[in-house]
Amino acid sequence: MELRIYATTQMNDKMAKTASLTAGLVAKKGHASPAVLHDEAERAGTKTAATCYYKALTVKLDRERYESLKSLGVRLDKKSQEIFVEALDLWIKEASLGKGQTRA
Repeated sequence: MELRIYATTQMNDKMAKTASLTAGLVAKKGHASPAVLHDEAERAGTKTAATCYYKALTVKLDRERYESLKSLGVRLDKKSQEIFVEALDLWIKEASLGKGQTRA
């Protein structure tokens, strides 16, 4: 037994025709891109040479630091990851410069 459902619609002359949805509108897997492109030059300064390799790291923060991080991220339009990488780079640079000094 075959079930067939037919639907009919009446179009008024005043109604606009809807856009056709075809397979050409759907990106193939791995080839999708955002509709709105961000200025990559702005974020280029935060990119490091280690973009090919990453290691996940969990950082536990108290509520005050977490909220500060998130609110700064919104204000600066930066992800938490970017803020952490910049801060870590500065800390490593500072720590390596003070390597020869002893603590009192």
